[in-house]
Amino acid sequence: MTSGTANFSGDCGECKNGYYSATSSGGMQPNQSATVNGNSPQNCVVANDGGTVFAIELQSIAGIYSYQVRVDAQGPKGAFSGSMYLAFEDQTGDVYYLSIYSSTREWHEVSYNSSAPAIVRIYWSDYSFTVGSGDAAKAKPAYKVLSPVG
Repeated sequence: MTSGTANFSGDCGECKNGYYSATSSGGMQPNQSATVNGNSPQNCVVANDGGTVFAIELQSIAGIYSYQVRVDAQGPKGAFSGSMYLAFEDQTGDVYYLSIYSSTREWHEVSYNSSAPAIVRIYWSDYSFTVGSGDAAKAKPAYKVLSPVG
């Protein structure tokens, strides 16, 4: 069983155009949490109007899906502030999307199956996006979003 943290290196701050990303060479394995550029994600993975990711974890779970990315976050505050958009890429190249709209800090979950479940890249933006993929014919992965957890 792996534990500890996986450090992601890359962009930092609010992304107002396209998307930002941070990469971990070894990937975030099940039972690990993420740091970005050596610090808590809340220092880098942020959006407009106070949207912030405080923690990112990967867990093994029982049930239909085997893995779950858990995100402790709050979305932007205020009228018309929109959402914070996140995506997580595993070692197979599958990408799982999550939007955070509630300005209340709470846990959000993305459950999925994968033959190589480690998360190798995290993406974020103020705007909805689709990560560019080299193989347009590749089937989109099945995953389940629970946001907020409740």
